[in-house]
Amino acid sequence: MSNIINIEDVAWQTEDYEDSYLEGKIHQHLVKVAKYVSSKSPVDTTNTNAIPPNTDIAYSGQSIGAYEYAPGGWISDHIHSSAEQWYFILTGKSSMKVGDEERICGPDTIIFIPRNTIHSYKVIGDEPLKILNIATFFPDKPAVTTRA
Repeated sequence: MSNIINIEDVAWQTEDYEDSYLEGKIHQHLVKVAKYVSSKSPVDTTNTNAIPPNTDIAYSGQSIGAYEYAPGGWISDHIHSSAEQWYFILTGKSSMKVGDEERICGPDTIIFIPRNTIHSYKVIGDEPLKILNIATFFPDKPAVTTRA
């Protein structure tokens, strides 16, 4: 396993923007999701298809992944019961909501989402939003994502 990973070495789960569903309703609109990387799913940086799109990882400890949303894309209000997250915006702009706080965010913005906190975002403008998502999963209870 390499401790230094180029984001381009992490495979995307989809090549096109798609919708994803949670509890039977659209949860993410116009999104591409990269595979998460953790110590349980090391990346072989000598392989250009480092993490194949159908590889699953165990969500425990810390993981990092990337999301890209097309213009008009969004993620609905939701809560993670057993995870904290940090987002780092690489490109694009969005309206980010964390708890009662909401603001317009762009590149180089860091957003912290405590566990059990309602959060969502929506792409603003004509440029795709690309973010890194660093998540810490706590072992004290199952990791459950619910609509808020």
